[in-house]
Amino acid sequence: MNEQPADSSHSDTTPLKTRDLSNSRVGEFLLLRRLGTGGMADVYLAEQTSLGRSVAIKILKDDVLNGSGSLSSSSTTRKRFEQEARTAAALNHPHIVQVYTTGHQDGLNYIVQEYVAGWNLSQWIRKHGSPDYGKGLKWMQEIASAIRAASEAGVVHRDIKPENIMITTNGICKVTDFGLAQLNAVPEKKVNLTQAGTTMGTPLYMSPEQIKGDSLDHRSDQYSFGVTCFHMFAGRPPFPGKNAVSVAVQHLKEEPPRLETLRADLPRKLCNAIHRMMAKDPAQRFQSHAELEAVLKALENVPVNTRLGSAYSVWSTIHAWLPPAGILIPGLVAAMLATYVAASQVMQPARLPEVDNSVPKESTAVRQFAVALLNPRDTTKWKAVLEYFPETEEAEFAAVRLGLLYVSRGAFSEAMETFDALQKQGLVPEKRHLRVLGLTGKAYALSKEMARKEAADNKADADKLREQRDELLDSIQPYGSDYPTDFDLELIFSQSPEELREFYGPLRARSPLFR
Repeated sequence: MNEQPADSSHSDTTPLKTRDLSNSRVGEFLLLRRLGTGGMADVYLAEQTSLGRSVAIKILKDDVLNGSGSLSSSSTTRKRFEQEARTAAALNHPHIVQVYTTGHQDGLNYIVQEYVAGWNLSQWIRKHGSPDYGKGLKWMQEIASAIRAASEAGVVHRDIKPENIMITTNGICKVTDFGLAQLNAVPEKKVNLTQAGTTMGTPLYMSPEQIKGDSLDHRSDQYSFGVTCFHMFAGRPPFPGKNAVSVAVQHLKEEPPRLETLRADLPRKLCNAIHRMMAKDPAQRFQSHAELEAVLKALENVPVNTRLGSAYSVWSTIHAWLPPAGILIPGLVAAMLATYVAASQVMQPARLPEVDNSVPKESTAVRQFAVALLNPRDTTKWKAVLEYFPETEEAEFAAVRLGLLYVSRGAFSEAMETFDALQKQGLVPEKRHLRVLGLTGKAYALSKEMARKEAADNKADADKLREQRDELLDSIQPYGSDYPTDFDLELIFSQSPEELREFYGPLRARSPLFR
C-alpha cells in the first residue's frame, strides 16, 4: 500500500468533499479506505500506527470552507462537528461507539472513534430481513440502555435512526453519531445551533416536537427509537412518504399502521410498547427510562407465536377460516378413514417412488449445513439443507455451494439453474444481496464453460459466453442505484465462498461502483 503524506494529498485543486483520501495520513492515522459518507463527514477505516489498532475517522466535508480554503470560524457545521466530539467522548457505555480523540490538520477537521466491524441496522435489514422477536427485543434493550446513559449525561441524541445504530459481527448494538446532540445539563451553556424556523434530524424518524421546533427532552429520542423499532420489525418505516414535507405531516397528523398487522408473530405487548413510544404527545409516551426498560425486560417472558408471520400471509388467512381444533381434528380423522375404505374397495393404491432418506434431517439448519460441510462434494447433502430449511441463511449459502459444485463437475446447465434461482430470490427487497451472488455465480459458471470451449478450439461459442459474462459483471451492484456503496458489495463477498471472491476480485473494476 503506497503511503502518501497528508499535505501532498491536498495539493491539487480537487474539492475535499469529492476526493477519496484513502492511503493518505492524518496525524498518526493511515487512512485505509472510505467506509461511507454522510451529510457532514466522510468516514474512513484507518490504522492508528502508534498502537497498531483499527479506528474509524470522520473527516468534516469542506462545504463550509470559504474561498481561501480555510474553515470559517463562524460555521455552525464546524460547531456541530466539534460538539459531537465533546459530547460523545464524555459517554462511556458498552452500547455507545466510543470517541477517542479529535484534531485539525492541513485544513481537515476530524474525529477518531472506535471502529465497529459489522453493519448499521439499515444495512443489516437489507441483507438479512427483519429480525425475529428474540433478537429484535435484545437490540431494543441495548439501544434503550445507550439512550438512558446519554440522557443521564444531559444529552438528547436528536438523530436516532437505523443508520446510526451499528450491529457488530457478534450481534451487539452500538449507537453512534452524536453530531446533532443537544446538551441539556447546563441550560446557560447550551448553544443553539439551529436557525429560526429550521429543524435538524432525519424526517423519517423525527418526533413531532422536533419537527415543530419545540424544546426537546429524552422523550423525543424515545419517539425516534420507537419509529426505528417499527422499521426494524416491519422492514419499512411507518411513514414512507415521497418527500420530507409529506413525511413530516404524517408524523404530526397521522397514526402509523398497527405493527401486529404487519408482523402477526410479535406479541401484542411488544407492539403496544412500540406504539406508545411513537405517541404524538410526549406525555403519552413512557415518562422515564426506567419505565421503558422495565417493560422491555418483562417482554423477555412473553410467548411468541412463531408459526405466524404477516397477518396477510397465506397461513394467517387459512387460520382465520379454520373451525376450532375440537371440531376439526375428529372430522379430519373421519374423512381420512372414509377415503381409505372407499379407495381400497375400488383399486389397489398406486406405488409411489420411495423417498430418499440417505440424508436424515438434523434438528437445526446449522447442523444440517455442518453435515454438508463434512461432505462438500456430495450434492445430496447441500440439497438437503435447501429442502429441509429453505428459509434460512444456511440455505442461501448452500445454494451457492451447490452451484459451485456443479461448475466444478462441468454440469453447466445445473449450475446456471441453481444460480438463476438464487438471483431470482434477490428480487425480494430484503434479499437483494442474493441477486449479487446469483449474478456472480452465473458469471463464474460462464467463465468456466468459456474456458472449456476455448480448450476445445470452439472460439465462436467461447466469444458468446465471454460477452454474456461481461454483461453480467457490468450489472452487478449490491442494491441498485438506491444504495450504491462499495462497502455493501464488500460485505456480501466477504461471506461468499473463496471461489467467488477470487473470481470477482480482479474484475471489480467492471462494476460501476469501483470506477
